[in-house]
Amino acid sequence: MAKVALGPLSDFKQARYVLHLSNGKRLVLFRLPSIEPRQGKKSPAKNETDDGWSYFAMEAECPHAGGPMQDSQVDIEDSAYIVSCPWHAYDFNVETGESSVGIKACTFPIDVRSESVTLEYHDEKTDDITLSTSEPVSEKMKLKRDHGATHQASTTSTKEVTHELPSEGPKYLDADATLCDWCGHILSTSNPEHKIELTAHLFALFTEEGSTMALGDGKVTLPAIPPRQDLEEVQPGRMPRPGRGGTLKSRVSMLHALANIELWAIDLAIDICVRFVAFQTNVPSDGISRTLPRAYFHDWLKVANDEAKHFSLLRARLEELGSYFGALPVHHGLWMSATDTAEDLRSRISIVSLVHEARGLDVNPMTIDKFRKAGDAESVQTLEIIHNDEITHVTTGHRWLTWICNEEDTDPVQVFRANVQKHFRGPLREPFNAEARMQAGMDPRYYENLDRNAVQVA
Repeated sequence: MAKVALGPLSDFKQARYVLHLSNGKRLVLFRLPSIEPRQGKKSPAKNETDDGWSYFAMEAECPHAGGPMQDSQVDIEDSAYIVSCPWHAYDFNVETGESSVGIKACTFPIDVRSESVTLEYHDEKTDDITLSTSEPVSEKMKLKRDHGATHQASTTSTKEVTHELPSEGPKYLDADATLCDWCGHILSTSNPEHKIELTAHLFALFTEEGSTMALGDGKVTLPAIPPRQDLEEVQPGRMPRPGRGGTLKSRVSMLHALANIELWAIDLAIDICVRFVAFQTNVPSDGISRTLPRAYFHDWLKVANDEAKHFSLLRARLEELGSYFGALPVHHGLWMSATDTAEDLRSRISIVSLVHEARGLDVNPMTIDKFRKAGDAESVQTLEIIHNDEITHVTTGHRWLTWICNEEDTDPVQVFRANVQKHFRGPLREPFNAEARMQAGMDPRYYENLDRNAVQVA
């Protein structure tokens, strides 16, 4: 049994870290509030600090399909922490590795009693194991807190521009506001910085332990098209071509286009909560219709929160490169798909999540490769965070379409294919990232040979 010194306790104050060991293995270290109160205990457990924090370690890849456990959802069940894989929601006790689905994850004891963090690791080949690197897992957005400041930025040309930041912070609703109230408010917010702060706030409110936020009845006023502040909008077909990423101008153009997509993705995830809050499944053979469970809204608010984080990272990167969001034209092509599927949740999930977001899984690796070849490591890091999160978003769409179809005794593959043929404008384009799609639950039955005349090679 190797005892691996990870470092001083003071170095591990974030919620999660990815640990890279000298034998090539990757683990996740969790720092979580101790569940049981300290009162009455003679001494804390060896993985527990005097000020009420507990440390746990487990393998970084889900034993089911290799999902990234550093991005897992953390819950408390029966006085134990349970982490759920973001790809297929397989759950594991973070201390024992036990799962409700019968498989087990590898967990590793942690000792923090000497003000340092030590990992106990068993390797049959050697006990000479050390920590190579540790990486904090960032869940934080890059928010602008200096409201009222003036931002000097250069556009993709050499002209200097002055970009005014918002002079006031976002408007927060009162404690009686329902989920629908918040969603309508966010959709009507035109300032992108306010939108991402409100989205993060709503996700935190809805998911905090003991939250009883009412869903609402959906009878709130929603904008036909969510407004945008100080942006030049053009039709999708009139957008300037971004180039191949070999120049700074080209990379800025690509990042700007992606930031626009992420901003619309926030609205799409918020809209799918409020627009379908009263959804009920069609009555199957047993005669029971179901409403959407609270977990549905939790999942889509998590998607919205991720998209807000993505926008903040891309906006910050644009500014690091001397530009800013709004320096180039944008379009609202994604929202057109929301309008086309506004009457049916099955259609909405099929087109927005399992076509558009899945298409992102296909093209993201190629985009990342362009930035990597250009030597832009900072942008590569941002784009890799986004790509890994987007796999979980497609998983969310697949999960809830499957849930609806199970309730209605229908085949999710056939429901998806029928909705694509009905609502999707344009061809599905190869190549498909079969590996990433499979990780998200989409096997080839969903997209192969969907329409022999519609599938084209990009």
